[in-house]
Amino acid sequence: MFWIEPETLYVEGELHHGLAVLVSGTDGEGRILEVAPRRDDDLPVESLPRCTLLPGFVNAHSHAFQRALRGWAQHSASEDSFWSWRERMYTLANRLDPEALAAVSALAFAEMLRAGFTSVGEFHYLHHQADGTPYDDPDELAKRVLDAAGRVGLRAVLLRVAYARAGAGVEPNPHQARFLDANPQAVLEAAARLAASGARVGLAPHSVRAVPADWLRELSSFTGVIHAHVDEQPEEIRQSRAEYGRAPLEVFADAGLLRPSFTAVHLTHPDDAELTLLHKSGARVCACPTTELDLGDGFFPAWKVNAPVCIGSDSHAAIDPFAELRALEWHSRAVLGRRNVLRHDGDDGLAARLIDSGTVVGADALGIPAGRIAAGNLADLVAIDSSRMEFALGRPLPSLVFNGSPAAVQDVWVGGRHVVREGRLPGGEALAREAERALRRIAAHA
Repeated sequence: MFWIEPETLYVEGELHHGLAVLVSGTDGEGRILEVAPRRDDDLPVESLPRCTLLPGFVNAHSHAFQRALRGWAQHSASEDSFWSWRERMYTLANRLDPEALAAVSALAFAEMLRAGFTSVGEFHYLHHQADGTPYDDPDELAKRVLDAAGRVGLRAVLLRVAYARAGAGVEPNPHQARFLDANPQAVLEAAARLAASGARVGLAPHSVRAVPADWLRELSSFTGVIHAHVDEQPEEIRQSRAEYGRAPLEVFADAGLLRPSFTAVHLTHPDDAELTLLHKSGARVCACPTTELDLGDGFFPAWKVNAPVCIGSDSHAAIDPFAELRALEWHSRAVLGRRNVLRHDGDDGLAARLIDSGTVVGADALGIPAGRIAAGNLADLVAIDSSRMEFALGRPLPSLVFNGSPAAVQDVWVGGRHVVREGRLPGGEALAREAERALRRIAAHA
């Protein structure tokens, strides 16, 4: 056991002085035993005299392999869109072998830790070899991704994707061959195998364009957390209405999937009927603002969503929980032409709401006991150097949210394991070099 004693501690929407956190152990599954003034009990103490201690941020939506696209898709010889970007992404996806996937994923996960994320929901849809042939171990790539997270010390929930088709009435796309499953039972069996191996596993019907309604009804038997892309692009909605006469979220509801364990990823273009369904269901939303901006998806309408909202870095155009959180508010301001849009009470209410989106809502979306600094929860914690110049003169909690960045992250613990120390992730530079070598190798054989 050991104590972590910061200058200030975030608990239930407020910053407190004079409190410390007692942690059970350092094995990655350590729990918070107590939040109280530190006792003189001869236990080791991690003293953080200039820091604010927050719950670790939760990245609820990630495609780790897309980290390799950064800097390579910011140009075009013709009109560019989400759909043309997707073709570039397919090219990358089909070149990655297991070793390269592991190396790129480890780099993405390391960057998440350095930025203050302690858990990730990995929306995983690279299942087979590039021609669609299964590996000898059908879960080879999923295990590579999970091992990469374990190697760097990030907690991962593998959101095992179901992918059936290129779209209603659309010829099979050979670029999607390694995503496809034979039937919904194969998806459920894969999720069960991974869970039996000790992994944390959820289910992810990719989208209504990729998974037909009969598959969705069968997948609704899954009892864990369920994530799906919903309403990311207007064309997706048009296709759904053409096939079913229903918007995407309505299709998920008809299949029995829209329930408290469901997370709608993106939800960039919902209509009023979908929002009514969402609000009645107890489901939540995962917004990915930096990716949604990068891909031209649009602005997540946070101002009219009354469901819990968490965040994800999705394609990893940037990995920065602070940027994702404040974008929920700033995008709303830009669209509506006014300030301080999201509902809140008090001087710190808006900042606290956003922090909770980045922590407790994400943890609930992944079904893990984290996101709060409270006894019984996993000891996933991030220390912010609140003495930095950018925080001077400001009200502390709003300044952390609206002026914070990964550069301000000093220390990170995942399940009590101290993975980032004084702003450095040991071995991070080596992971970057390893990923670079892997990509050069596959490029040479393309």
